Amino acid sequence: MAIEKPKYTILKKDNNIEIRQYYGYINASVNIDSDSFNTASNQGFSYLANYIFGGNKENEKISMTAPVSTIREKDTNNYQISFTMPSKYSLKTLPKPNNDQVDLNEVDKYRAVVIKFSGYVSESKLDSKINELKSWAKQHKLNLTGEPLVLRYDPPWKPGFLRHNEILYKIKLI
Repeated sequence: MAIEKPKYTILKKDNNIEIRQYYGYINASVNIDSDSFNTASNQGFSYLANYIFGGNKENEKISMTAPVSTIREKDTNNYQISFTMPSKYSLKTLPKPNNDQVDLNEVDKYRAVVIKFSGYVSESKLDSKINELKSWAKQHKLNLTGEPLVLRYDPPWKPGFLRHNEILYKIKLI
């Protein structure tokens, strides 16, 4: 059985970079204060995994989806880690989290530019891919908005060379 992912349409493709139109979806998110991307990701993943594995008012198990997304607020140590919820749910039908640090929120449709890459996610690799994506976006006169979103699609035991990761920037439409 395939793992559900947010739905989107590819509008343009250039090697490992795509412009996409995303449709709305619901996230379960948690904010973590940490001095490290990996520490924040691990702690946030733990809270969210507890929620979908039954740590909610209905003790309901929720299917795992991909990707796990991480965004860092500019110039802070605050990270938001999110799981996309399966599309069969609405905000009204999702079980309420037992942990009040887990927020459920609706993400409206948006347009984004994404760079795909493999391997383990490290701070240096993120910096390199973010710079590559920003350069491509500038060359194509795209107006990026917000902070980069790091999307990881694979379980921790998958070998690095088989991993699928992405960095996403929302595009401001003029």
